[in-house]
Amino acid sequence: MVASNVGLGEMANRLATGFSLFLSFMIDKLHHYIRELRLLRKTMEAAKKQNRGFEDSKNGSADELKAVGEEISTLKTKIKKLESECETKDKEVKAAESNSLAFKNQSAGFLLEYDHLLEENQNLRNQLQSIDQSLPHSDGKKNM
Repeated sequence: MVASNVGLGEMANRLATGFSLFLSFMIDKLHHYIRELRLLRKTMEAAKKQNRGFEDSKNGSADELKAVGEEISTLKTKIKKLESECETKDKEVKAAESNSLAFKNQSAGFLLEYDHLLEENQNLRNQLQSIDQSLPHSDGKKNM
């Protein structure tokens, strides 16, 4: 029994040694996985931060694009309004030029008529003066 106790003790030692080796192997693997997990978490955290940065810049860019789009729309509306006003002003200028030309022509006609009336008036005065000179008693009538 002593020999079998020694065999059992040796076997228990071998079993304990094997179990210790198994546990040390498992602890080593667990330690390796924990380190790998820690590195993956750090990498994931860095990726999340980078993603947040991209999202923020994307949202900022989207907001900027939206603002620029609204500004472009507003400016297009203003351009259409100004083009319409420009067309209206062009029509008004053409109408004013047309009226100006009509007034100029009318004025030239009035000047010709005035010159004609002035000449006719001078002729009538000359005739009146010659009639006055030919009548001897015209002085008496003037005094009355």
